[in-house]
Amino acid sequence: MKNLNVLIVGGGIGGLQSALALAADGHKVTVLETAKEFLEVGAGIRVPPNSSRLSRSWGVDFSNVKKEISLGNRFVDYKGNILLDCSFDDVETRYGAPYYFLHRADLITLLVDATNKNENINLIMDCTVDEYDFEAPAVKLSTGARLSADLVICADGIKSAVRNIVNGAPIEPQDTGDVAYRILVPAKPLLDDPTMRHYVTEPWAVHWMGPEAHAVGYPLRGGELYNIIIDITHATDVGRPVGQDEWRSQADNSELVKRFVDWCEPVRKICGLTGTYLKWRLADFDQLQRWVHPSGKVAVLGDACHPMMPYMAQGAAQATEDAATLQAALRAHSNLPEALQAYERQRLPRAAYVAKNTRVLQEWLHLYDGPERDRRDELMRHDNQDNPMFWACSERRDWLFGHDAQRMLTEDELQIPALPPMPADEARVYLGNIKDTELRNRTKTLRPHL
Repeated sequence: MKNLNVLIVGGGIGGLQSALALAADGHKVTVLETAKEFLEVGAGIRVPPNSSRLSRSWGVDFSNVKKEISLGNRFVDYKGNILLDCSFDDVETRYGAPYYFLHRADLITLLVDATNKNENINLIMDCTVDEYDFEAPAVKLSTGARLSADLVICADGIKSAVRNIVNGAPIEPQDTGDVAYRILVPAKPLLDDPTMRHYVTEPWAVHWMGPEAHAVGYPLRGGELYNIIIDITHATDVGRPVGQDEWRSQADNSELVKRFVDWCEPVRKICGLTGTYLKWRLADFDQLQRWVHPSGKVAVLGDACHPMMPYMAQGAAQATEDAATLQAALRAHSNLPEALQAYERQRLPRAAYVAKNTRVLQEWLHLYDGPERDRRDELMRHDNQDNPMFWACSERRDWLFGHDAQRMLTEDELQIPALPPMPADEARVYLGNIKDTELRNRTKTLRPHL
């Protein structure tokens, strides 16, 4: 299908990647973004090979930014004992692209630079869409202007204005039971500490796992910064809760220092370096019934149709895969409704599977000490489908990192691996079976009176 006029609502990672993918095939793309400008905000983001490979094919030049190449995922218990290293030393040769650690703002800058250089893309900032005409298709802006197109892609995030209409039924974001602290600290204090230096000089994504919480840390910008995301259950978070109608709130390091007082020294030291930062409510929702409006002219993409917790580091990568599959579907079909149905058929089960795996990891990462934690530590040592750490099962890792989203897959190729097992019910934090633990009682006394 050639020479389509495409409107993309949303200039985030999914929207910009989609613009690059479609413009690469000669389609004329207009991206509508509500922000007046892209600010230097955010923290770290992991860019795995199933994403970086696609971006490079669309002209994104990663050589223009400070970055780290991941050595792999290291799993450590909250006392500091290394349990498992999932090495990524073969990632580039095996999957055709590196696994990067980037600052989110740097990734956005790379994408914007690539879109600005592409004569087929018009990026319009400070532009709010008020209404959709799904049959035309067209959008009406807050200025009153009406923009028509052949295809409208809604990449407007987890708070999408059109998801329910496209899905054909209401589906609202649901709380996952966790909050995320997203933190950047200067790397110099770590580099100056002989016991901490290797966290910066050896770029592993270190996963510290403990009761009702885990932390993931890795260096950024050539060792200038250290990024850490800390995920905590509501039941053991000691800070002010994120309000029901909020997505994020301000927090300070006193909350984390109190919460992680009995964790290993590296986690305590990093928490002690933090200042004020943002705490985010983590939400997702059940699998949508459809991603394409019945008109066959409007589709959703990225977090608008498959938000997921950060535990797989695949949220942005899956949006990038959406863009590539949309590109491939438009190449393979001369009829737009058929192309969009193919896009949905290829992508919906895959993204849903990745999202389900974030829920599996949530359970295993947050176990209390006991028989089930001991069983987890043993299962982690074996490369098979019972391994709860997704990347330690080579079949699942190949399925994730080796996926060619720029090709229409056959029905056999669309098959997905089995989900890893869940912990035994009596050990699962999120089933509501765990009551009044010492940790919960202690953290309850530390919360500010509201």
